[in-house]
Amino acid sequence: MFTVTDAAGVCLAERLVEKDAEEDVALRFVRQRERRGWTLELDKPRPADITFLNEGRIVLVLDERSSHLLRNKMLDTRETEMGPRLRLRGA
Repeated sequence: MFTVTDAAGVCLAERLVEKDAEEDVALRFVRQRERRGWTLELDKPRPADITFLNEGRIVLVLDERSSHLLRNKMLDTRETEMGPRLRLRGA
């Protein structure tokens, strides 16, 4: 099961504020084929999405395929000199 830590939820919410995203917009994990990694893009939740909240706001959405590919992962943060950064790791 994919999980999002409280610290990651706060970081996602801060990103949405930085990007001046509308209230009905969240971040979505999108698979990068060239680098075999993931990126976060602004998008609106869809009916079949799995959603993750921070203080009542949807901050992250996953479609069914992404949810399956990330099922054993955790979104967390790590401290850097520039502040907390999101980190995707095995659960």
